[in-house]
Amino acid sequence: MQRDLIEAIKAQIAAELPQFKTVDLYNDQFTKQDEGSIDSFRFPALFISFPDGATYKDYTAGVQTSADVTVRFYIADELTKSRLSIGKTVLEVLDLKQTVFSKFQGFSGVGFKSFSRIFEEADEARTNYYIFSQDYKTSVIDSSSYVDQGATHTVTLDLTSEVIINPLTDDGIRTAKDVNDN
Repeated sequence: MQRDLIEAIKAQIAAELPQFKTVDLYNDQFTKQDEGSIDSFRFPALFISFPDGATYKDYTAGVQTSADVTVRFYIADELTKSRLSIGKTVLEVLDLKQTVFSKFQGFSGVGFKSFSRIFEEADEARTNYYIFSQDYKTSVIDSSSYVDQGATHTVTLDLTSEVIINPLTDDGIRTAKDVNDN
């Protein structure tokens, strides 16, 4: 994914969502922590994922666009052991989820268009965490290969026969074939 997009998301989280103690790209950290294969991370946590990747199309002048990029946020907090505090923790995660929505719905920046929430769900398969995922759609514009007007570029043509265009022609429009026939 575009570095600019990831940096903009992380900057938005740092500025608007300081309550998250862990922010990272998603790499199945929940399972890895349960298995003990990674060090623990602090809660609440917010992980960023791009589950569908991006399909790019040429736009113009070396610019490419990807119309439907899914950005997924995993919003998580620890499961509490006390039965009395479970309801409180669930409500806190719901508040976190809603706060993420309020900061990212309509979010846009250089190289990507406005985020629009399209889906969310709870991950009920986890035993140690409350996790909600939210999906947003955006469009990404990659202009890193932009061809600036006025820049010199070598263009190679794969022509098998010589074409001579004679600018001295009679009135009317003549094709290269007509000119070369004289």
